[in-house]
Amino acid sequence: MNYLIIGDSTTELVYQDLLNKLTLETPNIVQKQFDASLKEEELFFQSISINSMFGGKELLVLKRAEKIDKIWNFFKAMNNFNILNKDIIIIYTSSLNEFGKEVKPFPKKARKEVDGNFKLIEVSDKDGNTIINYIMNTLRVDKSTAIKFKDMVGGDLSTIHQEMDKINNFLGNEKFSFEKVENILTVSKEYNVFDMVKEVLQGKKENSLVYLKKSKEHLFFLNILMGELLNLLKLSILFEEGEIRSTKNYNLFKVDFEKNKNLFRNKKGYSHPYPIFLKLSLIERFNSDLLQKYLDKVLDIEGRFKSGNGELDIMLETFILEI
Repeated sequence: MNYLIIGDSTTELVYQDLLNKLTLETPNIVQKQFDASLKEEELFFQSISINSMFGGKELLVLKRAEKIDKIWNFFKAMNNFNILNKDIIIIYTSSLNEFGKEVKPFPKKARKEVDGNFKLIEVSDKDGNTIINYIMNTLRVDKSTAIKFKDMVGGDLSTIHQEMDKINNFLGNEKFSFEKVENILTVSKEYNVFDMVKEVLQGKKENSLVYLKKSKEHLFFLNILMGELLNLLKLSILFEEGEIRSTKNYNLFKVDFEKNKNLFRNKKGYSHPYPIFLKLSLIERFNSDLLQKYLDKVLDIEGRFKSGNGELDIMLETFILEI
């Protein structure tokens, strides 16, 4: 059967599930992979055209099909082959620009050639749920645990997949918990810094200052702090204006978030509401005026550092003590 997977970076997750399904159905299937970014379309066509009377079933995978120029001609050519005893998977991955608009979407002209000849699978993670649901199903955990897991290991899909494989092999049939896997889980640098920025905003500053003196990651820390202050400022203004009606009820927050989600758009789409909800406890410590003051201060530190008018480590560590 022919499969065409179209979508954002989560096409990789769908591909892995489909690959597992096909290899379970035919354990001895011969797999061949091709990469359009390496101009391997001709090799792919050669493998399609060779039909052995005695060979076993084959699985042919073509990745990065978005690199093929005038891809409708590619599918038109495929339709001329008599494909026997083969499963075919073609993956077409698009991306989002900084405004959340799809870059190089699958052409309508190509859809006409695909129609009826492929099982079309379209995926998207604009709302952040696709990856979360994948983690929930793979680790058999609830949504809050899945979100924390994603935050801890980072958003790279291959890393998520590798970490889940490692954990499932380690746990076997045991139920997942962070306590059981803490010694084997690879936590991303970004999560560690997010965690320390959260501590700073809660009034706990010692860990962050020790980390910064050892790691010298002042610029990375500053960027994370800037993003968190901006999100908190948006939340604080929404709460003060009555656009957010509760800081305790997640289901109520989700309704309000949906109305204002454009404020929390990033390069991959919209932020998932749950991590934003968890920040609400912090707006009880700061009103919008104070958050605006802190954000202005952080922007001033960044500007002075980039123009060579101050030492970043001294400016940032002094500011942390002021919060």
